[in-house]
Amino acid sequence: MRYVHVEFRFPPSIRHPMHDFLDRGDGWRSELLTWRRLDDGTLATLFRVTAPREPYLERLRALDSIERFEVGPADGPAADDPDGGRGGGGGTFYLRAHETLDGPLDAFLGAFLETEFLSIPPVVYRSEGRLSLGVVGPPDQLRGTLSALPDAIDADVDRIGSYEGGGRLAGVRMTDRQAEALRTARRVGYYDVPRTGSVAEVADALDCSSSTASAHLRKAEATLVDAYLDG
Repeated sequence: MRYVHVEFRFPPSIRHPMHDFLDRGDGWRSELLTWRRLDDGTLATLFRVTAPREPYLERLRALDSIERFEVGPADGPAADDPDGGRGGGGGTFYLRAHETLDGPLDAFLGAFLETEFLSIPPVVYRSEGRLSLGVVGPPDQLRGTLSALPDAIDADVDRIGSYEGGGRLAGVRMTDRQAEALRTARRVGYYDVPRTGSVAEVADALDCSSSTASAHLRKAEATLVDAYLDG
């Protein structure tokens, strides 16, 4: 199976208001875990959001496109975030929403729905209009898919290769954020010999500070070392 990872950047003029909201805090993000287009055309989604809960929901309630939503239990401030949710408080909660999209955002979604691509969740939304999307499918369809996107959306294909799956060592307990840090570190060359990537590059890709990225990596590495030596 062929895997393609694409980084998109949405300009403010066509950015979803909740995507734009993420600019208000350092390291705020949302992860689209699963979604489905319903028969009536509305989009049902499940998000994992890392941002101050009440300000986020207040902004969400003001959107006419949101038909209804419900919120899952909050995890509270991320236990593995040494920054403590800088930029107004952190924390993670789950959000299920039903929304009616139109215009460029609906065209963006349609460009992928009408192909053989299968999305590998999560789809990650970050500040400055950035969106990361991994898909499995025929690479020869990628050019047509990207050309069907609205012109204002920039796309950068940063990886094409075989799908390696997301398996972890049996018995290893690692947060999603720590696993993402490991994958990112490998992608930027942090684990190459000799090393070609830096913690700063990992932090930039994760949209967090270098100290946070370093802490994620140390904890993930310690978990793997313990699993190997104790296994």
